[in-house]
Amino acid sequence: MNDAIAFSFDPHDYNADPVEIAYRNALGDGLERVLGQGADTLADLARGLNAIDVTDRGGKTWTEDSLQDELRRLAW
Repeated sequence: MNDAIAFSFDPHDYNADPVEIAYRNALGDGLERVLGQGADTLADLARGLNAIDVTDRGGKTWTEDSLQDELRRLAW
C-alpha cells in the first residue's frame, strides 16, 4: 500500500518572472524569520514583517487583511 501524497506540478502555472521570484523569496524568508521569533497570529506576522521591512508587492506595509489576502493568493 502506498500512502504517499501525490503532488502535481504544471510548468504552465509557474511564474518565472525574476521580480516575482525575488518577492516570493523575500516574503518566505521574512515569514520564516518572524515565525521563528514566535509570531502566531496574522497581526503578529504583519507587525513582524513590517519591522524587518518586508513589504507587499506594491511596497506597502502589511495589514492583517492584506497579508491574509496575499497568503490566500500564493496558496494556489
